Amino acid sequence: MHCIKGNVGTGIFAMGSAFMSSGILLGPLLTIVICIINLHCQHLLIKACVKITSKEPIEVLPSFAETVQYTMEDSESSCLQKSSSGFGVATDVFLLLAEYGYCVVYFIFVSRHLGEIAEAYNWKQDYRVILALILIPMWMTTFLGNLKILLPVSLTSNFILWLGIIFIVYYSVQDLPPISDRKLVSNPERLPMFFGIVLFAFAGITFVIPVRMEMENPDSFTKPLGELNMSTLVSLLLYLLIGFFTYWKFGDDIEGSAFLNLPQDEALAQATKILVSIGVMLSYALHMYIPFEILYPRFYRRFGPFERPNGVIYLYRSTAVLITYAIANISSNIATFISLVGAFTGAVLSMILPVICDLVMQYGELTYYVIIKNGFIIILAIAGGITGTILSIMEIIDEFTTSEE
Repeated sequence: MHCIKGNVGTGIFAMGSAFMSSGILLGPLLTIVICIINLHCQHLLIKACVKITSKEPIEVLPSFAETVQYTMEDSESSCLQKSSSGFGVATDVFLLLAEYGYCVVYFIFVSRHLGEIAEAYNWKQDYRVILALILIPMWMTTFLGNLKILLPVSLTSNFILWLGIIFIVYYSVQDLPPISDRKLVSNPERLPMFFGIVLFAFAGITFVIPVRMEMENPDSFTKPLGELNMSTLVSLLLYLLIGFFTYWKFGDDIEGSAFLNLPQDEALAQATKILVSIGVMLSYALHMYIPFEILYPRFYRRFGPFERPNGVIYLYRSTAVLITYAIANISSNIATFISLVGAFTGAVLSMILPVICDLVMQYGELTYYVIIKNGFIIILAIAGGITGTILSIMEIIDEFTTSEE
């Protein structure tokens, strides 16, 4: 369940937009391919974690960044050994960018959905006005900085998410148009957007190490019918279900969140948007917690101790909130921001770093198969990451310029 929750987030509601950028036939096929590659990379990361922990005299629980760093330290290359700390810092940087990217998406998500509710009651406002109105509530959620408090918040958010999935399926399967109205293969120029959205959706690689380490029988986690493979299969089926039916239902009118396509004149649809907005608002606090745990200890070591530590913590968190709020004001396009975060950070975290760890571990024993396979994954990640990032930024700039005019 932890692994399914790690994979299934707000990105699932953008899968219809992903299939619009790829096609109702090509989209599911490529989603399966990317899922298999992503799953393989998770196995590689766990393999690296197991190897470095097996050499320790006592039980250790390394993080994602520590797994990468210690793998480099354990390599036979003196160059990699010297730069191992740099690899660890780089991993943390991409983790931070990913988490703050999720928070930007959450700001836009909530403002767009509440904006539609306001419009339904004849109070149409620019999404930036709604952003300003939700700033204080979302800022206040970040003060729930204790894991004991965040646990019920997480459970509530997850419950709302699953309710949202049910409602989306309910609306998407009604009065479907002829499937021939949908493109089997879309414009290839849009494939980088698809790549970014799917990588954003399959963002569970940061969860696999801690979940495995906490299991009573960790070795079962990576078995063929183990928790990792089966949870990924469930996540994949959910993504295919939502992506296929939302694109089939709404076609090229599909929004970055399928909730924005729900009818505005139905009470159930409005209630669903409000409920999901609350769930995403709670998720904002959870994703703000992770960067704080990574950054603040380093900030404290550099500038601490402080006379008023609580005041510094509140100021530190508030600064992060304002940064994500400011970025969210640039564009209201949910799908574009999702693609940007997925392409820029997902390609590195989910594909490139695990493959590099695998190459380092097998150095001196590399086979042609491993070299070709890992080389293909790296090339795919770099190509998809660069093109997806550039295309997303260009669309964000274009929309920002248009809105200013």
